[in-house]
Amino acid sequence: MKKIAAFALATSLLLGVTACSSGDSTKTTAKDDTITLAVWGSSPAETKGLETTVKSFEKSTGKNVKIEVIQDNFQDALTARFAAKNAPDVFYMESFAAPKFIKSGVLADISNDVKNQDDFYQPLLNSFKDKEGKLYAVPKDYSTLALYVNTDLLEKAGYTMADVPSDWEGLLNFSKTLQGKLAKDQAAMVFDTSMARHMSSLIASGLDPVTAEGKADFTSSPKALDYLQSLIDGHKDGYLKNAKIDLGVDWAGAAFGTNKAVMMIEGNWVLSALKTDYPTVKYEALEAPTVNGNKETMTFTVGYAISKDSKHKKTAVEFINYMTGDGQKQWSELSGTFPTRQSVADAMKLDEDKVLKAHIDGANYGTVWSSGVNLPVISGAFDNQFLAALNGDKSVKDAMKAAEKEANDEIARQE
Repeated sequence: MKKIAAFALATSLLLGVTACSSGDSTKTTAKDDTITLAVWGSSPAETKGLETTVKSFEKSTGKNVKIEVIQDNFQDALTARFAAKNAPDVFYMESFAAPKFIKSGVLADISNDVKNQDDFYQPLLNSFKDKEGKLYAVPKDYSTLALYVNTDLLEKAGYTMADVPSDWEGLLNFSKTLQGKLAKDQAAMVFDTSMARHMSSLIASGLDPVTAEGKADFTSSPKALDYLQSLIDGHKDGYLKNAKIDLGVDWAGAAFGTNKAVMMIEGNWVLSALKTDYPTVKYEALEAPTVNGNKETMTFTVGYAISKDSKHKKTAVEFINYMTGDGQKQWSELSGTFPTRQSVADAMKLDEDKVLKAHIDGANYGTVWSSGVNLPVISGAFDNQFLAALNGDKSVKDAMKAAEKEANDEIARQE
């Protein structure tokens, strides 16, 4: 409930900006050589990658970029900046949040400003468009989920990679057997409880949690309820564990890296931690398991957006074209993120790396974490109520009914 209330407050502030917006300011000032770039705090590798690539832009163009790192809730802070008419020129924009910001009218339409748009992976680009096809942000990188396996722990339990099933039901049965051969403080597999990790599995089970009308639907598919029940059952029986709740570590990567978990379904962002913090862990990666015979994974992308009222739009456009164009290979290599342009991915030969290939292949069929203006409310309700089911306070069906009501009541209140 707190998560929904916080987002509702941010949304009301954001929508309020529309009324006082002065229109699309695209004129260039005499001093259009310096822009502000707002980002959130990230890993050392990404921070270094950003700073280095920005310096390359400055050197090649003679323009200046002032990086502002927002440590607090990024969306709330950005919304407050818009309300105060003090928005940065360029800023990170999650596909998850983009529809709300697009609807508010505070983003610049860059449909005609981004170069060679056909070269981008189109699902990533489309996540930053409105219903009319206008583009409001350009994807800078993306991540997908893959199944990671600690090969030392697997072999110690008497198995090889050939024994790891590629389908969800088979993986659950395998995990249940595997758990009996592990220590009490270890998990066959760790899992995340948020809708952001399971939306593609729900869709593969015949359920789109966001209807065509933008409302919540968590109960219309029996197969989707069965999928959620499988998580509950696995957690109850102990072969599916949550890193924070059950193992006392901050995230799945830490559980995996400290040999507390044999398997995890994680994004490629884990690779930096595995390399830096857990260099002795041996692992392989497979594509995310199929669900009901359907290939599925989640895709997460972040873009660069420009404030509609930026007084430095010319430089801002030049900057985002560089960061997602000539500078993207440098950024991707330094940060460890995946390039959003197919030509850059080909040049980097990413599919020749077995671990990266599991993620790259997933990009061809993954579900992008973006589905209209009400997704934040709908996912917040899911997260709240699914925890109640996980804790045994409600049945899965009752929890999902409650999630529907919680989300749809809040959506009706905001309309």
